[in-house]
Amino acid sequence: MPCTAKKTLHQIVKQGNDYPVCVKANQQRLYRGIEQQFKMNQPLSCYQEHEQGHGRSTNWQVSVFDGGAAFGHHNAGIQSCIVVQRHGHRDGKSFDERQYYISSVVTNAEQFHRIVRGHWSIENQLHWVKDVTFNEDDAPQSGRYAAANWSVVRNFFITLARSVGFTSMATAKRQLAIQLQRIFPLLQ
Repeated sequence: MPCTAKKTLHQIVKQGNDYPVCVKANQQRLYRGIEQQFKMNQPLSCYQEHEQGHGRSTNWQVSVFDGGAAFGHHNAGIQSCIVVQRHGHRDGKSFDERQYYISSVVTNAEQFHRIVRGHWSIENQLHWVKDVTFNEDDAPQSGRYAAANWSVVRNFFITLARSVGFTSMATAKRQLAIQLQRIFPLLQ
C-alpha cells in the first residue's frame, strides 16, 4: 500500500472511525496477499445472494478473512479482508468479477455485502450522475474556486430534483430547465 494511503487509513482509525477500502491491482503486495488469503485459507464468514432485475441476473458471493493476522504489519488498522465475487448475465453477455477490500471493521460477510452495496449505491446515485449527466470531470470552469462552486451547484440541483420526485437527473435537467416556475417555490 502506498505510504500516503497507509497514513490516511491510520488517521481514520486514530480519529475513531472505520473504513472499507477497495484494493486495486496496482497495490501489488496487498492485492497478492488478499489473493493468497482467498486461495489458501477458509473464510471466517460467507454470504451469497442472487438478484434479478434491470436486464441482468447476478450472483454475489462475499467472503471475509482475518486481516489482522495477515496484514497487521501494515499498521493501518486492517482487521478484515473481503473478497466480493459477482457473476451473471448483463444484456445477454456473461460477466465474472472479483474485487478485494480491506476494512478496519470485524463483522460478517452479510454485513460487508451491505457495506459494499451501499458504497456502490453512492457511486451510482451521485458520482456517476455527476460524471455522466453533468460531465463534471470535463467541465471547463477556470478560476480559483470555480470547480468547487460548480460542484456545490450540481449537488444542490441533484438534491432539489430528488426532493420533488425525480429519479433520473437527465429527465430532471430537461424538464426543470423549461419549468422555472416549478423551481422558485422550492427555494423559499
